[in-house]
Amino acid sequence: MLRSILVPLDGSSFSERALPLANEIARASGASLHLAHVHLPHEPEHLLGNTSFQYEGVDLAEYDERRRRDEKDYLAGIVDRLGADGVAVDGAVLEGQRISDELVAYADEVRSDMILVPSHGYAGVRRVLRGSIADAVLHKTSVPVLVVHPTREPAETETRSDLAHVLVPLDGSLLAERILGPACDLARATGARLTLTQVIVSPTVLGPRIMPVHTRGLEIDVDAVHGYLEDVAQDLRADGFDVSVHVAEGTSAAPAIAKAAKQLDADVIALATHGYGGLKRTLLGSTADRLVRNSRLPMLVMRPPFEA
Repeated sequence: MLRSILVPLDGSSFSERALPLANEIARASGASLHLAHVHLPHEPEHLLGNTSFQYEGVDLAEYDERRRRDEKDYLAGIVDRLGADGVAVDGAVLEGQRISDELVAYADEVRSDMILVPSHGYAGVRRVLRGSIADAVLHKTSVPVLVVHPTREPAETETRSDLAHVLVPLDGSLLAERILGPACDLARATGARLTLTQVIVSPTVLGPRIMPVHTRGLEIDVDAVHGYLEDVAQDLRADGFDVSVHVAEGTSAAPAIAKAAKQLDADVIALATHGYGGLKRTLLGSTADRLVRNSRLPMLVMRPPFEA
């Protein structure tokens, strides 16, 4: 059940792209919204590049306090705007040197059931070099993170995004099934239906001129996959959820899931991830990473507690 949702903000229009979706979920579920901005002390920008005496006569403490007041005013304005819609919302300016650490700690403090953030969608080495708050938070918490795709543009008139259909990719593992709880919480809050899917990855076979390979035995039993999905679906239906199943096929999981989401008109993709970071992510990749690049839909991602 969704009771508490954390939305990190940094003062940019980019970070505010998560607000319409957060507002919708809060209104539908009755959850409280907690807006958070991490205050990072730094020198006055307009003085950078001057002489070595650039700070002479400048009260840096006063400058830092003025910035802190501006950040509180910024949050207060958004709190007032969302509060006018009947949402229970508050704002907090956090202190610290590492944004992700402070956000994860605050998520624990407010007992957040979900963290909602936008992501630049960087990939590979670019992600390692430039980083991502969404990625860093996901790597450090087992709280489900709802990532808004970078191409999701804000609109002045946007109040709802019609979260009516959640696509849940599974692979038969216990790790993948860990996303079912958060996905059901979201579906229960918004009245959405669920579709469970599993991708049958077609085996890659070399041509006979190189090395003939018999594919017998490499093929996955479609009926077995469908039966597995139906077994999981039946348990969810018993709890009152509207659930269907879909078996997808493709040469790679992420593109096949993105294609299924488009064909089935899904509004959100929900999946669990190992949450690898840094170079390991670059070398191994992840279905969640690839989905950010292959689908424009919001993604509900969770790193299970035993992976945290």
